[in-house]
Amino acid sequence: MVLARIAGVETPPAVTSVTAEDGVVRVVADLRRVDELPSALKLAVKVAPIVRAEVRILSYAGGRATLGVEVNAARLPAHRLMGLLAEPIEHQLVKQGLPPGAVDVRSDATVVVDVERLLADKAPGVDVTHLAIDGEHVVVDATLA
Repeated sequence: MVLARIAGVETPPAVTSVTAEDGVVRVVADLRRVDELPSALKLAVKVAPIVRAEVRILSYAGGRATLGVEVNAARLPAHRLMGLLAEPIEHQLVKQGLPPGAVDVRSDATVVVDVERLLADKAPGVDVTHLAIDGEHVVVDATLA
């Protein structure tokens, strides 16, 4: 989210809260705020509209951050449905202004964020060298060219 803001992209309207604690970023989203959902997910949103996610940075290499994601909707492990959610999530991110392909939502409950691609147009010359969550802070080390 921080890198998206640096790149000039606003927080998606579905996101209602973002906090960090003990190396975990917690995100709360209200899926009723998402304009376009596949019909199979529309019914699920009626049953469990509020989604809570915990995100951990698993690795950062080659300009890409691999994130581990655990998602719960009505206390059900929704991260097991990441394969079904990938396309609508990626579509919403592009709709919010992210470059296509900059975020890869995978069925194994990981998300790969191409940080270099996110920053290429909006912050040319910024090279992120390290990305971590330290307590309640997201730590980004970068160099400027």
